[in-house]
Amino acid sequence: MVTLEHVGICARDTVALKNWYCQLYAMKIVYDNQKPQPTFFLQMEDGNMLEIYPMEELEAQRGNKSQGIRHLSFGTDQIEKEYQRLLDFGVEIQEGLKDNGKGVKTVFFRDGEGNLIHLIQRETPLV
Repeated sequence: MVTLEHVGICARDTVALKNWYCQLYAMKIVYDNQKPQPTFFLQMEDGNMLEIYPMEELEAQRGNKSQGIRHLSFGTDQIEKEYQRLLDFGVEIQEGLKDNGKGVKTVFFRDGEGNLIHLIQRETPLV
């Protein structure tokens, strides 16, 4: 069996981005390599992890429809409450709260370094 162990985010400022995710989602730091530009592993309450590591080259920001991995998605069962938290936190909203009328609600926003994040609530889980 293969599982998704973590998602890596290459960052300009690893400390600032780590702080952003820890403040917004109360992630727990499970690894810090203590280097001048540290690498962190952050764990969510459900056990999923993000790795935040230092960049070596800057790439232009791409949109959600550009080729390659374009967004990270977090699920919730309280999207209206979470959407308000994003607004209160001053997050850059890309697409506000939408309801497709079929039991799926979504929000797209940018993290502290401009990475596209997707928040989703499904009335009926896919699996």
